[in-house]
Amino acid sequence: MKKTIIISFIVISLLTINLNGLVSLNLSQATAGEDELTPVIRKDGSKWRIGYCESEGFITYSKTLVGIVNGLYERGWLTDLKGFERVSNSSDAKEIWQWLAAREVSPYIEFVYDAFYNMKNCDKDAVIKRLKMQQDLDLMVVMGTEAGVALSEETQDTNVFVFAASNAVRAGIIDSVEDSGRDHLWAHMDQSRFERQLRVFYDIMKFKKLGMVYEDSDIARVYSAVDEVETLAAEKGFDVVKYYVAEPRNPEDYQRYYREVREAYDKLATQVDAIFVTVASLESNMLPELFTPFYQQKVAIFSQLGNVEVANGALLTVSVMDELNVGRFGADTLIKYFRGAKPRQLTQSFQSAPRIVFNTKAAEKIGFKIPFELIMVTDEVYQEIPVQKR
Repeated sequence: MKKTIIISFIVISLLTINLNGLVSLNLSQATAGEDELTPVIRKDGSKWRIGYCESEGFITYSKTLVGIVNGLYERGWLTDLKGFERVSNSSDAKEIWQWLAAREVSPYIEFVYDAFYNMKNCDKDAVIKRLKMQQDLDLMVVMGTEAGVALSEETQDTNVFVFAASNAVRAGIIDSVEDSGRDHLWAHMDQSRFERQLRVFYDIMKFKKLGMVYEDSDIARVYSAVDEVETLAAEKGFDVVKYYVAEPRNPEDYQRYYREVREAYDKLATQVDAIFVTVASLESNMLPELFTPFYQQKVAIFSQLGNVEVANGALLTVSVMDELNVGRFGADTLIKYFRGAKPRQLTQSFQSAPRIVFNTKAAEKIGFKIPFELIMVTDEVYQEIPVQKR
């Protein structure tokens, strides 16, 4: 009876969050009047020139970029995306960017071919020098916490719009949800998304010890939601067991990285009853092997990232990475800038509706029976765990 009450509470909470998310989206669309959205070119008759910088290659970044592109197309700012569907599913944002830059997709916007940057393989100082000295871009679309921190600090001469940062306030990118603190700066905020995730996971599993593996750095604490975990642990009375593994700095470093992740997972499997797989540089095809010790020890695997990790063997996620609607919100925000608003004047907060995703094969491996009440509100189910390709 008690478990039914708890699951019913989760159902009601998720329905409420979903409704709130939908209301937020409709309000965003409703407040953007036709006059505010009408395409315009620059006063000198030229196109708006956009650049792009990401912390690293990451599927959330590429999906958010696609969401922004589709939002601009829906609003009439992009006029020819014929063939875009062929690259829109790519996890490589550079491939998407080069496709956009190589075509006449708009009479109003130019995606500048040589203005794509990935912080893992570019010279950060050269990027900042271009934005400060060359000033040939109207704005930079920035993806991720690391890139957001780097470009928000020293690029007051180019407007910066930051997406997909775990918590832009806590990372020091912006001053607050209400005010970025600098005229040239804007960052999307959904300040409670990871708290929502973790509360649902705890309410379902009621774990006593939760494991985490992340890099021991200030930025990693933010995007791994360490503060949210520690706050919930203090409230609910569960223990948190942590291991630190430095993120790979170059392609040659991945062998060391995966070795240390495996070692940490092997240890955690015997110490915890649940694992919170944080946002990290884990390739999806490596997950079935990495998760094996958790299956053997009947440890529940919860993914912070979302569907990709559940499809590859995690038990569950409450996905808050709604790239489609965040992209639409972002497109409307960019349009308001094009039409004269300063980034600092624009709304930064947007909360999208969460989605519950399960893997029934992972549930079978750890002996977890998914409650019927939870199945009723599950948005997506995976029934297999891929065999790792060697």
